[in-house]
Amino acid sequence: MKDSQLEWVVSAVREFLNQETALGLLVGILVGLLVYFATSKLLGRGRQAKAKSGTERQFRNVFAIMDEGRRQSLIRYYMEKYECGREEAMRRAVEERQREANRW
Repeated sequence: MKDSQLEWVVSAVREFLNQETALGLLVGILVGLLVYFATSKLLGRGRQAKAKSGTERQFRNVFAIMDEGRRQSLIRYYMEKYECGREEAMRRAVEERQREANRW
């Protein structure tokens, strides 16, 4: 009984996996992998471009209550005040805010 069931399964698999079906499955898998890797590369680039430094994350956490325009304005203010770059301006803004908070 088991031999006849096994033979039936083997013959069904052979019928299903003829050359055209096997080739179609192989092409489908290859196309699927190509699409997956292309999509992951595109999404990975977006994430890397949006990756924030530790200073910027800290700045955004400290000034989270402000809207984006106000935060950018604050960064520009500190860049002009101290004649420094963006990262340094964010660091100085956070340090000054911490000093103010510790005064009380």
